[in-house]
Amino acid sequence: MATLQVYQAKVLKHLHERGPDQGAMEELRAATDFALRATKVTARSLGQVMSTIVVQERHLWLTLAQMADVDKSRFLDAPISQGGLFGDTVEDFAQQFSAVQKQTEAIKHILPRRDIPST
Repeated sequence: MATLQVYQAKVLKHLHERGPDQGAMEELRAATDFALRATKVTARSLGQVMSTIVVQERHLWLTLAQMADVDKSRFLDAPISQGGLFGDTVEDFAQQFSAVQKQTEAIKHILPRRDIPST
């Protein structure tokens, strides 16, 4: 990029000193085109690197979390969200956990508990 910018500066100086020149204008257009292409490729590469870092961060969190593999797979399969590391998946998981917990409590009240005599 630095080389292209130096070359653009030289061509612009040449155009300023000598007036309009079709060859110099074509060279300036080509240098500008190369600079724009390089910027586009750099931006795309940065986006790919950032998404890889987010995936690695999610994997690290799930590796350190003490939860079942089935639950971890739900988080790994969740789409990446700009709102947070796991997006709405955490809230959905918490709601499902609360529903299962309420259901378990309700079942405990319905089913009679059998006491085992101690000997």
